[in-house]
Amino acid sequence: MPNINYAFREIACKIVYYGPGFGGKTTNLQFVHSNVPEKHRGQLVSLATEQDQTLFFDFLPLDVGDVKGFKTKFQLYTVPGQVFYNATRKLVLRGVDGIVFVADSQADRLQDNIESFRNLQDNLREYGLSLDRIPLVMQYNKRDLPNAMPLEELRQYLNPEGRFAEFEAVATEGIGVRETLREVASQVLTVLKENANIIMDETIIGERLGVLPTAGEDDEQKGGRSHRAGERGPSIETSQISRWHWRGIAVGSGTVAITTIEAEDGSTVYNFVADYRIFGIKKNMSRQLKYIGEDRREFFGIEHSYHYLRDTVTSRESVPISVYVEKGGIPRVYVIYPGIAGDIKVGPPGEAMPF
Repeated sequence: MPNINYAFREIACKIVYYGPGFGGKTTNLQFVHSNVPEKHRGQLVSLATEQDQTLFFDFLPLDVGDVKGFKTKFQLYTVPGQVFYNATRKLVLRGVDGIVFVADSQADRLQDNIESFRNLQDNLREYGLSLDRIPLVMQYNKRDLPNAMPLEELRQYLNPEGRFAEFEAVATEGIGVRETLREVASQVLTVLKENANIIMDETIIGERLGVLPTAGEDDEQKGGRSHRAGERGPSIETSQISRWHWRGIAVGSGTVAITTIEAEDGSTVYNFVADYRIFGIKKNMSRQLKYIGEDRREFFGIEHSYHYLRDTVTSRESVPISVYVEKGGIPRVYVIYPGIAGDIKVGPPGEAMPF
């Protein structure tokens, strides 16, 4: 399902280019990226494998308009086609909204196409999904090669019932690339607009963003928070080994630490520092947070209370973060902040995330 980022009021729809190795998936994304105006695209990111010239995955957001006041973007990914990268293919399919199957038209690649298509269905099934629920567009690539199979024969094996929209392509020349993307994007947007159920209730947005209440609001209507930003908060001195999660998958680890200082206006300010490694890349984060109030949540039938801290950053250069410190006993620290393709959630290792 689409990922809704309330902080930036964005809906991110994920499209995955799937198919056999060396079939043209990467070429499709490279052509799109090079032909989209820079202001409408993000950086093309590649994580190369040691044994495969195909990109590990590519990420490319495209601006496509608004849905219910939310800016809509597409995130385009490729997956490695080789058999031994199935775990990676399965991971990239997580949260998919639309699929482009890039088939290699060469006669000697027919069996590879068939096996890759079956692999796609198997991996979707493990997520409880099927091609009856996920838009898919079939692209027959390399139509310019002398050993390309007739379209009718390819269709017989890959799209015998005509379930999927299909396009002939020569991705190295850009032929059929735009048309394929346009079709899958249209199908994904149609599904999104039919099923969009974006909750605009201010209480829900406050829970997601930690929006500061405006003057005169009744605190009892804001989830039971009893303090306002700028007031004195409790002293918090803690550090914790943590795991970083993205879309429910552990993607990194490191430490987080919080110390308390008193600001000049008498309010309580918290220094938050995180040193961690995510997706194999070493990073660090340092912020000053303000005390927002107490947050109560029910988790596995038990109500938990948290000190809720938040910074006031709103620019894209430095995304806003929310920090929850569990009250009582050894304080557990949970952190949430927007990532490129979904929220990043940080918490103690080996424990389920309550947020």
